[in-house]
Amino acid sequence: MSVNLFHHLFKPMTINIKKEQSCTLTLGDQSVCVKDIVRLEGEGNYSKFYMNDGSKIVSCRTLKYFENFLLERGFIRPSKSAIVNMNAIQTIDFNIQKSIRLINDCQIAISRRQIKPLKDMFKAMA
Repeated sequence: MSVNLFHHLFKPMTINIKKEQSCTLTLGDQSVCVKDIVRLEGEGNYSKFYMNDGSKIVSCRTLKYFENFLLERGFIRPSKSAIVNMNAIQTIDFNIQKSIRLINDCQIAISRRQIKPLKDMFKAMA
């Protein structure tokens, strides 16, 4: 019985990115609307999705797997371990802390290599 329980808890999760519904990600048995994602955090070979409602979904895929799909839909990658929804950004500090503060008061560090490209992108948008 414990073998079946172990298999059930650690069964592989299939992830489908639906191209026809550009705002939906299917993570295992859950469908997630892209606009409800605040940020993704990478941890090894796993990605944690932080949602608007405060919930968290863990995926067995790396950030690289989701990167192109999300960058085309209004997300940015401020560091190697994070992807952020631009609609969830509250403030950006390029000078002292070099970080992004999100609407849920989470603070994401901006890597040294991403400061100039992000600064240029936000200047172009203003």
